[in-house]
Amino acid sequence: MSNLMLKLSDPNEVAAVVDEVRREARYVVTDFSVELVVSKFKDEAEAEGDIYVPEYQRSLAWNEEQSSYFLESLILRVPVPPVFLYDVEGRLEIVDGSQRIRTLVRFARDGFALTGLEKLDILNGYCFSDLPPSVQRRLNNTPIRSFVLDQGTDESTRVELFRRLNTSGKRLEDAEIRKGVYRGPFLDLVIECASSELFKSLTPQMAKGVDARSERQELVTRFFIYSDRYTAFRHDVRKFLDANMDDLNKSATDDRLRQMRQEFIASMEFIRKHYSQAFYRPEGGRRVPRVRFEAIAVGTALALRIDPKLKPPTNVWLKTKHFEELVRTDASNSAPKLRGRIEYVRDSLIKDADDS
Repeated sequence: MSNLMLKLSDPNEVAAVVDEVRREARYVVTDFSVELVVSKFKDEAEAEGDIYVPEYQRSLAWNEEQSSYFLESLILRVPVPPVFLYDVEGRLEIVDGSQRIRTLVRFARDGFALTGLEKLDILNGYCFSDLPPSVQRRLNNTPIRSFVLDQGTDESTRVELFRRLNTSGKRLEDAEIRKGVYRGPFLDLVIECASSELFKSLTPQMAKGVDARSERQELVTRFFIYSDRYTAFRHDVRKFLDANMDDLNKSATDDRLRQMRQEFIASMEFIRKHYSQAFYRPEGGRRVPRVRFEAIAVGTALALRIDPKLKPPTNVWLKTKHFEELVRTDASNSAPKLRGRIEYVRDSLIKDADDS
């Protein structure tokens, strides 16, 4: 046991929690033929498709060789992973399997020719309409094992399921998933602020391989939610941000959104004026560590709430060993450390003002 001081919960309580969470995802298992899937599929932009792709899964990542390999498996009747769908008033939203389904649709509509096949290399260069009728029928009649989540499944459970099951060639960032699922006025505010020239001037570079637009939206989401609700955070960052994104979309009034926008602008302008490089580590680098950003951005906002006319800080706190320890990346899921780093910045700024 890694921690001998850990106090275990009552076994009955543990079993009850496991059963409750397990029941959050209700589903039925069925088989849809390839022909049926193709006939029912519509891009979300088209009206009333019975099977469709949600916005956060719109980009097709498979190349033609990957697509051909999948189709070869179907023609050979080699078992392939099931697809997961979500019942939305009778329509089926694809939770996982969009690459496979879109590959079927493209091929059935002669969207590309098979390529790179090894076992069935004789089919390289064939479009669907080129296949012998018997092979076309066999492919059309191939069953696709499908798990259909009940419409009553909690939205956050559906998003979490997608994250766990996602088999696409490209990992979707949390901000992109939220943008597709949690639509509303608060999300609009996040996108607006993340794309502002003010915020871009403070985050001009992102780490290699990171989508800058998505990462800025992630940072701004954390700024708004932690600024008001960081004391309520317990452990799971994703779940906490998802739940609060959904709540703010539904509950934030126009006046509240206006206040949030003004506070974001005031905080970022203060940071740009007094410590514009603070989001980056002192030793340099192109990455904005999320824990560092949270501490500085939210801590600044809280200090300005206490004293809107905060005097220029000395910035000594930014260079202390203690601050660097508080913004270690391994502290992202710790509630006490989140509170500690945010309040350290807040209190340091207020103390600077008092001392001066």
